[in-house]
Amino acid sequence: MSVKGLAEGIILQSVEDLWSENHRGECIAFFTGREFSICAEIAGMNLPDQLKLLNLVKTAVGITANSKAADKDSFREKGKRPARTARKVCRHMQALP
Repeated sequence: MSVKGLAEGIILQSVEDLWSENHRGECIAFFTGREFSICAEIAGMNLPDQLKLLNLVKTAVGITANSKAADKDSFREKGKRPARTARKVCRHMQALP
């Protein structure tokens, strides 16, 4: 698998995991942090495409806002480390030539 394919997979999995109550907080942290922009850049997404995806995520989070896991701040207060795996992968991908 190429680095570009791996970055695309991380982004797609994060979109899919927005619908999982167990992973929603991690995904919100991924999309609101630097990790998304790193993966999007590696995946070859231009800025308009990134904004479209972020608007889609915003809509999805709004639809699922009734869940406590959708609130990024309450997720972090519970002492969990959001999107830790995605951050590690993005750091490793960024270090590749």
